[in-house]
Amino acid sequence: MDNKNLFVWILTLFQTTLFFAQVKLPSPHDYYTPMNMGTFMPKIPTLDIYRTDEKQHINQQNERLMREDMLREKRQKETLRQIGEDIIEFRNVDYNLPLFSNENSAEFYSNVFDKMLTLNVENYSIKDVNFQIENAYFENKLDQEEFERAIKQTGEFLIAKMKESNYDLNSNVAKNFMLFEFFTQTLQVKGFKEKHFPLKYDFEDYRGNEQWSKMFVSKLLKTGKGQCHSMPLLYLILAEEIGAEAYLSLSPNHSYIKFQDEKEKWHNIELTNGMFTVSSFILNSGFIKAEAIQNHIYMKNLSKQELLSQFYVDLSMGYIHKYGHDQFVEKVTNKALELYPNSIGANMILSNLYTIRFENATKKIGINPRDNKELQKIKYYPQVINWLDQTNNQYAKIDALGYQAMPDEAYENWLNSLKETKNKQDNENFKKQFKGLSIKKTKE
Repeated sequence: MDNKNLFVWILTLFQTTLFFAQVKLPSPHDYYTPMNMGTFMPKIPTLDIYRTDEKQHINQQNERLMREDMLREKRQKETLRQIGEDIIEFRNVDYNLPLFSNENSAEFYSNVFDKMLTLNVENYSIKDVNFQIENAYFENKLDQEEFERAIKQTGEFLIAKMKESNYDLNSNVAKNFMLFEFFTQTLQVKGFKEKHFPLKYDFEDYRGNEQWSKMFVSKLLKTGKGQCHSMPLLYLILAEEIGAEAYLSLSPNHSYIKFQDEKEKWHNIELTNGMFTVSSFILNSGFIKAEAIQNHIYMKNLSKQELLSQFYVDLSMGYIHKYGHDQFVEKVTNKALELYPNSIGANMILSNLYTIRFENATKKIGINPRDNKELQKIKYYPQVINWLDQTNNQYAKIDALGYQAMPDEAYENWLNSLKETKNKQDNENFKKQFKGLSIKKTKE
């Protein structure tokens, strides 16, 4: 998902004239500093010089070049003097972003990060990791016992409903169909006092731009409303609770659930609208390039390790919304990329961080990075040059992965397209299919 700090502009390399030569803005392999700036070299005289008075023309040529060199040297010294004054003024500047991790409340994020580093990447509790990340945002004020009790009771409710409906308790299809019904239908079980109502999509601030906790499972459990972040996570937590196998999958600005039937065929569950969908529906969003499929950033069932990478992304995002971008964000995001190098979420966070860091550095040395003329001055600040290179390289990586920005309006229109007749019919067919596969062949 994008966040509010993403810059829509991409820094590019510009050219300017300096000392009669064309100079490019610094790049990793081609930049100028006062130490390596070359002297202008004139063209070799043509043979026309020698056709009349060879010696006279050679002397004239040499005198002219000497005058030009002296004038050029004078100009160069004056320019370097001015640059030197700037460098002296800013040589002790700390170009780094402010460190929010020094704040007392930020320690909760550091503690969760340290705990996550100890996890077995293929065997950990989705419920526990998710709770710890949400609890860090609330500075350890969430009630863990209440959270775990809600998950446990829901799991018992689901198993009881499966038994009451004569669903096969050993069938992965049956368990996933039960979970689907839990999210989409009103359910009641004998022996349970409370009736369960379907979970609803929360259209208010569904990206969490104003209040990041809108993205949380704890909020979904309390209100019965969520979106494409919290709903799939709750689904996975409950799947873990009843022993179902299901996977998180990503598409532009979105996440959904995938599971396999007994014939190893994959199926998609769209929880925001409570429907089974075909893969072509996801592709019809119009914002999934072939490169994105090839690089496995979309429509892939995330392994347990890749899901843990996504949790590191969630940890970074909560920290960013609470504090901002700093070196802690970079550390957490790099861990996410270590587990899942093509994670589009982690790569986007890194691009935002690099962009903000570069702009922060240019402001400290009095340069407006959006002004082409002023931007030329960064060639005298190697650290800032390096950060520009990193920013450009990160943008290039995201482009190479096949990322394409999806506007909010396009995303909402795509979700609403589920209501079309064909998609509704596909959903009903899937429901009948899974209903039949879920029921035991013979009653015990």
